[in-house]
Amino acid sequence: MSTAVAKIVDGGEKALMRRILEFFKDRRFEPGERLPGERVLAERFGVGRNALREALAALISLRVIEARPNSGIYLRHFASESSFDTLVLLSEMGEPPSPQEILESIEVRSPLEREACRLACKRCTSDDIDALRQILDEIDRVISVKGNIADLDQAFHVALVEATHNSVLVRVLHSFYCLSMERRRVYFANPMRGQESAKAHRQIVAAIEKRDAAKADRLMTKHLDNARVYWGVVLGSSLDAAGGSQPRSKRRRPAEDV
Repeated sequence: MSTAVAKIVDGGEKALMRRILEFFKDRRFEPGERLPGERVLAERFGVGRNALREALAALISLRVIEARPNSGIYLRHFASESSFDTLVLLSEMGEPPSPQEILESIEVRSPLEREACRLACKRCTSDDIDALRQILDEIDRVISVKGNIADLDQAFHVALVEATHNSVLVRVLHSFYCLSMERRRVYFANPMRGQESAKAHRQIVAAIEKRDAAKADRLMTKHLDNARVYWGVVLGSSLDAAGGSQPRSKRRRPAEDV
């Protein structure tokens, strides 16, 4: 995220950003429509102009709104122009992605993680493998007491991507992991899914350690497809042969939060 967004998050201003976004939604502002001025917004939300400007600066950075010189602030087309970080931030603020957004995020994430497996097979070090195996051991410990492995599952996937030694790929996929965290907690509330996931993780690490890129790719594809099919059923969407989503309904609802 940009410095402005990081400052908002670190300063605890998520609540103000959410209130602003909810205001835009409640007022039914359309893309390209001019928004109320700073004074009006500051008074409406009962905040100082500086706090408001920081929140607006973050929303500009996320391409939710745009400032036009000598004109004002305008709403952008959220679905096509806003940053992916916007989706992540909204999720962190308690506004879950829609069922369609969930399935589309899995669809985009899948080829990136498969590429991560291939790159890890080429570039991983013994330290990378040790880090992955330590996480696997901790996952086994949590499973033994029927705990939820959501946090460790994310740690595993992050460690796997870090084994590519591609910092851009790490940053891109990290956003996907942040977006899916709440869904992971629900998914792994069932201990059986934790056991199945741990088994798949160990097979993937074994393939990476042997630098068998083709096998690692196949295993990761199967691993992600299992989650995608599960959420396709839970969210009321069908999956075509190519793995794409075909939402039956665009009605927004809390994701049974992967």
